[in-house]
Amino acid sequence: MGKVIEIRWWGHACVEIVYAGKRLMIDPHDGGSLGVGWNPPPSGPNFVLVTHEHYDHNAVEKVATSNTKVFREHVGKISLPPFEVEGVKVPHDEWGGKLRGEVVAYIVQVEGLRLAHLGDIGGMPSEQALEKLRRVHIVFAPAGGVYTLHPKQILDLAREIDAKVLIPIHYWLPGIQLPLEPLDTLLRYAKKWRVVHHESNTIMLSPEELPAQPTILVLKPPTSSR
Repeated sequence: MGKVIEIRWWGHACVEIVYAGKRLMIDPHDGGSLGVGWNPPPSGPNFVLVTHEHYDHNAVEKVATSNTKVFREHVGKISLPPFEVEGVKVPHDEWGGKLRGEVVAYIVQVEGLRLAHLGDIGGMPSEQALEKLRRVHIVFAPAGGVYTLHPKQILDLAREIDAKVLIPIHYWLPGIQLPLEPLDTLLRYAKKWRVVHHESNTIMLSPEELPAQPTILVLKPPTSSR
């Protein structure tokens, strides 16, 4: 087996990628503002990326320490060894950002694995952005609609960029007060996808273990106080 990368989902849009003792976290939330019983993600990541400045995505103060490097809506390349990151602007609405502006999707490369976090993508990306997103291995994609692309459009986009694995994030779960769709809405449209339910919010992956068939990997929500 090759090098193994750890992926942790801390609920809502917060994802953490861990490798070689370094932690890179994207879109931390503060727990309580999501709704009842949610905890903030664990503090102390080495790096934090924020896709946009909405309260459920930018709770940097809950996780950052004096040693944490924080990047907010950063467009372009950043070297954060062992991670190589590129931020790409995508629209937050179906009118090219005219209603809600833009967010930054992040492409993270580590040990031959390419991962993309789409933030609150609300419209189809430009051809330039699509070209950067193509051939990612794993995409963290919002599945709850309303503030983002419709779940069917999310699946179409994942196909367009040729993602091998789609990990759904940003959808309704018990206790969340945001008016999002539940995961079942996405899964209803996923006829051509293999669906795998994982028993934890954490999974270990390597490039050699990626499935041949497009796969939706459903991580279990993190344990909370509810």
